[in-house]
Amino acid sequence: MLEEALALIEEQGNAGFTLREVARRIGVSHAAPYRHFPDKRALMTELAVQASTELAAQISAALEAAGCDLRARFLAAGFAYVRFALEHPAPFHVMYSSEVDAGDPRVAAATSRSLGLLLGFIEEAQREGAFPPGDPMAHAVPIWAMHHGLATLAASGALSRAGPAELRRVVDDAHARLLDGLLLAAPGPPRA
Repeated sequence: MLEEALALIEEQGNAGFTLREVARRIGVSHAAPYRHFPDKRALMTELAVQASTELAAQISAALEAAGCDLRARFLAAGFAYVRFALEHPAPFHVMYSSEVDAGDPRVAAATSRSLGLLLGFIEEAQREGAFPPGDPMAHAVPIWAMHHGLATLAASGALSRAGPAELRRVVDDAHARLLDGLLLAAPGPPRA
């Protein structure tokens, strides 16, 4: 059922599918999905939890594979976020859908895992003196915005004209510029 829901989202978007259509496609009665999910929002929430969990696992694996070098880890994590959006466009879209129950504790826990990886990276960089001290969340927002913006652009096809190698170069270059700005940033209020 979840796989078919993702296939429908891929084809038609969030608004374009119903539990009835999922049931029809998998060959069960139109009431069968309601035995598992009380409504479309519950199904979307489950998909978001699964997607957020998988995204966190892929970012964690990228961080680990990159070793100890701060720059290599930053670029690997950023590209893992973009790659997830490219390889899993429907789940990526669902994670940020307004049809997901953001108040569901499972959504909060799954989101916390991904955010926790980013905050952990920032705190580590602060302990090493590479990032300025202060609230890690102040650094997390622009980093997440960069990851998400690049992922959205890549998923829409806006960055893929030259192929996968060029996409990786563009994404790494953008993330490196952000990292360089963070490394050089002086503590204090944003410059006007």
